[in-house]
Amino acid sequence: MAANNFRHALFCAIITLIISYPIIGFNLEAQGISVTLTGADTSTVILVLLAAVIVFLFQLFRDQIMGGLKSIPSPLPKTQKEPMAENKRAKIESWVLTGIVVLALFWPFFVSRGAVDLATLVLIYVMLALGLNVVVGLAGLLDLGYVAFYAVGAYTFALLSQYAGISFWMALPIGACLAALFGLVLGFPVLRLRGDYLAIVTLGFGEIIRILLNNWTAVTGGPNGIGG
Repeated sequence: MAANNFRHALFCAIITLIISYPIIGFNLEAQGISVTLTGADTSTVILVLLAAVIVFLFQLFRDQIMGGLKSIPSPLPKTQKEPMAENKRAKIESWVLTGIVVLALFWPFFVSRGAVDLATLVLIYVMLALGLNVVVGLAGLLDLGYVAFYAVGAYTFALLSQYAGISFWMALPIGACLAALFGLVLGFPVLRLRGDYLAIVTLGFGEIIRILLNNWTAVTGGPNGIGG
């Protein structure tokens, strides 16, 4: 048992060294168009070694440490809490939701443009995750080309804004409708498939959209994208 703990602790310490030193031990210094890789100073090396020693000791004496922590009595008495009434819980949830909505409405006016752009990007990916959960999680369809519909809608919006001068609120529903139309056209013949066959077809559709957008440089700008 002791030998196993020692090997496990040594393994964890080595992994700590392998992961930590390249991250905080190497420095990239730009000199004109060239980049130079320099090693860490003495203090950084000592810090990495100290972290590895701490990991080694913790893993070696983990059972004793965890046993000692479990023996410490909790400062808070254990009390049986009554379950919250349903109407009270619903009222609290409604107040919290209202507060979040109000905060979301006024928050962009008090932060920088970069923070707003970052929050917008986060919410876009949250919506993508929710949609993917509906397709893969609830419907049970292994759709590997899901992001292609997002690309169709996004590029439609960008192209209409860039070349046709259509406003944001007009281009947004058009892009969404075109993405839905692509999904409808692909869905009729494909939804008869199941399992790996569905995954292969949707993966092919996603690759077709990606290759088309990357190579149609005259319209989409290729890998550089559409300039604003």
